[in-house]
Amino acid sequence: MKSFLVLLFVAIAAGGLFLVLRGDDGSSPGTGNTSVVERASDTETSDGSRAASPLADVDSSGGRGEARLETVPTVVEQDELADPVAAVGLGDLRGMVVDPDEKPVAGARIVLTKYGADSFFFGDVDRSSDVETRTGSDGTFAFEKVPVFESYSLIASHPDFSKTEAPSIIVQQGVTTEVPTIELGFGVMVRGTITDTGGNAVPGAKVLLTEKAFVSQPDGDDDGMQAETDEAGRYEFKNVTPRQNYALRVAAEGYGTVVLSGLAVTESEDLVQDVVLEVASMIAGVILAEGGEPLEGVKIQAWSLGTPGPRSATETKSLETGDFEITDIPPGEYQLVARHPRYAPNTGTRVESGTMTVSIELRPLPVVTGQVVDLSTGRPVTDFEAQLRQTVPGSQDGLSTAVPTTRQRFEDPDGKFEIVVPKGGEYMVEAIAAGFADTYSDSFQSNLGSDMGGVVVRMTRGGILVGRVLGDDGTPISGAVVETHDKEWSDDPFWDALGASAPGNATETSTRSGSDGSFRLVNLTPANYQLVVRHRDFAQQLVKDLSVTEGQELRVNDVRLPRGASISGMVLGPSGRPMAGAIVKLSPTTAGGRAHTVQTNRDGEYSVDHVREGTYKLYATRPRTGNDNPFQENIDLRATQRSLTVQNGQSVTGQDIKLSDV
Repeated sequence: MKSFLVLLFVAIAAGGLFLVLRGDDGSSPGTGNTSVVERASDTETSDGSRAASPLADVDSSGGRGEARLETVPTVVEQDELADPVAAVGLGDLRGMVVDPDEKPVAGARIVLTKYGADSFFFGDVDRSSDVETRTGSDGTFAFEKVPVFESYSLIASHPDFSKTEAPSIIVQQGVTTEVPTIELGFGVMVRGTITDTGGNAVPGAKVLLTEKAFVSQPDGDDDGMQAETDEAGRYEFKNVTPRQNYALRVAAEGYGTVVLSGLAVTESEDLVQDVVLEVASMIAGVILAEGGEPLEGVKIQAWSLGTPGPRSATETKSLETGDFEITDIPPGEYQLVARHPRYAPNTGTRVESGTMTVSIELRPLPVVTGQVVDLSTGRPVTDFEAQLRQTVPGSQDGLSTAVPTTRQRFEDPDGKFEIVVPKGGEYMVEAIAAGFADTYSDSFQSNLGSDMGGVVVRMTRGGILVGRVLGDDGTPISGAVVETHDKEWSDDPFWDALGASAPGNATETSTRSGSDGSFRLVNLTPANYQLVVRHRDFAQQLVKDLSVTEGQELRVNDVRLPRGASISGMVLGPSGRPMAGAIVKLSPTTAGGRAHTVQTNRDGEYSVDHVREGTYKLYATRPRTGNDNPFQENIDLRATQRSLTVQNGQSVTGQDIKLSDV
């Protein structure tokens, strides 16, 4: 079953990537392989607000010699056992930034993030937990109390140098990770001239150079380098990081906005990219609902068609009268895409620029309405959140996935809700309220053009899981984090990337064990669960096949956390010298094991602690940089792999690993 789900969600993830490559909302009509840019001064702004970050950007200072060292505590000071993040481990990061002459770079911006360049493949990510600092006068930086994680990235930038990313930074419990020295290079220049079709220079044009596959609004908050053309229409970007592809967007008043994608910047020479702008043309019309009612707030995008060179796109929104105007496009043929949250998108309108009588009709999406009540009393639940869940095709256990875009808050004296259904399919309504288990309605089929009424969510108190966390010797363990997950959940980056869209009906929540090692998890949706029990001083434990039923308390057998084994050694480079920052991986080959990843210190030493007993594969790879041979990691893995069997309490030393020249 799980293999089917993994394949299914790989397909979903690939589909998500396809949507990313089509634009922010997947609205590109897919003509050609050149990207386009959307633009409008009155464009709807996406709500990027998120819950408060668990990583606080708090400045403090320390010292290394006489130089000033910037240190950033990444969690707020508090009782460590009261903080689930602290309970599973914290570490520190230190490093240095130098220039090509190995001189310290002061004032470089350092961003610590879980989402480096590789995160592109998962689309939009939550960067609320990113933290940053600046290098001190000696080029050093530090982050304190960083939550344990096996794949951070450090992104270093400075106006006088090109940006550099140090990937695969591993933070270990109680360890100060010395990051290999980050070298900032001088990069190359991207420059050119912006002219119009008459050969005249276009001064004051806004130019954006970005690493994004697609570029959003010219007036938006794009992550890229920005410039403005001078009186001769010239622009330039200095210290552009080479060996990457970029997109270039050009916008100027009175001209159509264009984008050139897939610009390859090499380290061998500067890139000269001239752009010719055409005088802007116009498209205008009206957006109507079925029946002729004008629609306000509809997003209308215009995508250029049949253009062999730079592409163009723009967007605007309809007024209260339903009227819209697009005024910044070059002459040509365009495909119009009209979107509104409550209506099915219209993507089939093609017009020539200069057309002023466009009429687009939108069909309303189906709406599901109903009520949320307390099953035990029959009374309405007046304050709750609700969202749609879509059933997983082929699931034998009635698994479903949340549709997070439909989640909203309701405060209604009668417990009533109304949710727009984004597309046809089989759904349930999930209600979330304090004091109740997350509860689902019966499933129903939704079809375009047909509303669904009378859906009732009868909220229950759910089931309860209770138990104790003990050490090998039976001593209670206080402060262990006990997490609930669906039986299909996997402790890996892919599953984590699925987030709220991962399959499963179980309630995901956590608690900590008390001073007597006891824990209690309440208001759990009836389902088949697994528990993950973590503590920084013990090996992780999984407890599976826990069937939670409505109104019942299930006592879990005592969860015993072993201290585990430790494995230590040194990683040597091809020259035989200790290699700092090498990555050491331990992969289980027997059931119940857990993968570990650590990094060598400045002396090339490593230690893997709290390893569950069993058989493992041990291997090492050299530190990753942006200039790597893409196959180097696989080469290192094959060349260094060895098998180890460890027992609880065992200390395995002398596991040195030498990397080859290949």
